[in-house]
Amino acid sequence: MKIDKRKCRKFADPGLKMNRNHGLLHAEKVKYIVRTAIKNIGGQRILVLYIYLREQAADGIFLPVWTMFQSRTEYITLFRKEDGNTSWSKAAFCNLKRDYDFSRHCAFYMTGDEERVTRFCKQKTSKGFISLYRLQDGIMEKRKRERRQKKEKEILAKMKLVPALPRDINRTVEREIIPHYVFYTYSRKKKEMEGFCTACSREVLVTGVKHNERGICPVCKTAVTFKSRGKRGMIIDQETMQIFQRISPNEIIVRFLKIYYQYGDEKSPYKSIYENARTFLSWDEGGRISEEHFYYGYGERDSLTPWRSGDRPVFSYWRYNFEADQTGFLYYRNLEKVFADSPWQYSQLKEFYLADQEPLYALGYLAAYKRYPMLEYLVKLKLYRLAGNIAFGNHYYYNSDSGFNPNGKNLKEVLGFDKSYLPMLQSINPGLEQIKLMRNLVHARMELNEELLMWCGKFGISRAENILVPLKYMTPHKLMKYVNEQYAKFCKKSLYQISGYYCMESVLMDYRDYLCMSEGLELDMKNSFVLFPVDLKKAHDKVNDISDKEQALVYDRQIQKQFEEMNQQYHFVKYGFAVLLPHTAKEILEEGQNLHHCVGSYVKQVVKRESTILFVRKVGEQEKSLCTVEIKNGRLVQARCYKNEPPSPAVQRFLNVWEKKILHAPALAMAA
Repeated sequence: MKIDKRKCRKFADPGLKMNRNHGLLHAEKVKYIVRTAIKNIGGQRILVLYIYLREQAADGIFLPVWTMFQSRTEYITLFRKEDGNTSWSKAAFCNLKRDYDFSRHCAFYMTGDEERVTRFCKQKTSKGFISLYRLQDGIMEKRKRERRQKKEKEILAKMKLVPALPRDINRTVEREIIPHYVFYTYSRKKKEMEGFCTACSREVLVTGVKHNERGICPVCKTAVTFKSRGKRGMIIDQETMQIFQRISPNEIIVRFLKIYYQYGDEKSPYKSIYENARTFLSWDEGGRISEEHFYYGYGERDSLTPWRSGDRPVFSYWRYNFEADQTGFLYYRNLEKVFADSPWQYSQLKEFYLADQEPLYALGYLAAYKRYPMLEYLVKLKLYRLAGNIAFGNHYYYNSDSGFNPNGKNLKEVLGFDKSYLPMLQSINPGLEQIKLMRNLVHARMELNEELLMWCGKFGISRAENILVPLKYMTPHKLMKYVNEQYAKFCKKSLYQISGYYCMESVLMDYRDYLCMSEGLELDMKNSFVLFPVDLKKAHDKVNDISDKEQALVYDRQIQKQFEEMNQQYHFVKYGFAVLLPHTAKEILEEGQNLHHCVGSYVKQVVKRESTILFVRKVGEQEKSLCTVEIKNGRLVQARCYKNEPPSPAVQRFLNVWEKKILHAPALAMAA
């Protein structure tokens, strides 16, 4: 039975008086005096607590600041403000005032006031304020439980709509998801070694195999990994499986199954397949999509269902959490039926997955399809890598230089290539960076070489300038052969190495710079000794040292003029870093000397306005070289730090913001 607020107002001020000589009214440690009464209000027995401000009572003002009405199942408090107005509060006694341990500053006026509270609250082993706290805690817990169970009833009703899992789940897990092994007993003396295949559960004989080597079971012909029994130890496989099912004409459920296999006993491994998350996808007639996420958890003993609303809590977003990971394999056999007459009917999710059957985040793909419907078109053209880049790439925006047009309706509009390029595109299966590279090569009127493009895709080479310059002097085959050799020779295998190359692109960048500087020094560019130095790094540094000082001071005036014209355009400060323009050729020369890279050779290009050189410096340390940036044709071509190292994450973050807000701002403004 609820407390009647209107009737309670009649009992808000009992008109009680206090003896002004009472010691409690003069106890400075006491802030509030509490008096109590039992009243019949609205047909129920109510404990009323009148809380007075002691200082006011000492001055003869006997008006309660709070009047709390406490029943067996509810409590409510009338608060009297300084201006005489009143308001209701549902706060517990301990929270009436934002004060640590509010009851410490309260005292009962008489012993009878405390006994009245104790009798009413009926709390064994406690009395006074403690008994009131416990009664109110019990009421609050009951309220929480009722609210929780109300929500759980709604979840339970929703979960009753979920159909049974497909019957072939276990078979699918065994055949397509969990890796299989052949455990064998190694023997030096025997050519044929005894083993056991987990795929066919048969004893097999194997020859010439090595521990952790991949191969084929000689009996069932399943792809397996060979494991020597003496080396294998405990093997644990963890995978995730996503299952789509139709619930209603306007709702689909995505179920996430966790698969756990542990090979202690190789013939009878521990197996566990359980569902730990569900996502409900619904849509209305207007095509608006909504998502509801649930995870399997362990709540209170009286919980009506183990399913909890929301995403699974994780301890740390920077640490991998298998239970929270929703990237996994896809159960694809029912997708046509599930997606029929839905917003994803033509999404091509099944075809995209079957291209390689690698784990993916299916919900992410479906969300990307709603933003970029051309994903259907790309998958049908078998351009799977490009579709994956678009679906799962982290892009700030797309423009004419991004590699594709999200609003295009055909191959020419989407990628900038006509149908004559389709066979090559399908053969290469390019990513977004390769598409940008191909476009730049075509614009440079270079004939596309399929072998070269596949090589670029394999090693993540994306800058056309690094390809175009060497190809002026050699064939694609010679370029790849030489760069592969240099990378193999000077590959940086450890962070502790003083010199070397982190990636193939860094070799190409040095090679491009070396060839440009050699041409500037009028070396014989037909001489193979010049074109293919044995040690690229030494040759690059040597040519750089020779070319640095020859042209510096001559161009000071032109560089100063450029500074006056462009400083306002490119200057930018954020995150403790700043972009600065050089005033003189000497500054460019010193930048190269300080950072041990070849920016000194760019003076002539800067003067000819073929390139723009910028310095990234720490705010407050503008005189100390940190990172050098090259701008060409309105694009950031490269950013190099000490000894050609790439920028640190902090500097790269700053450059990303500068590139977006400053460098690309005019283009974005025109597009808008």
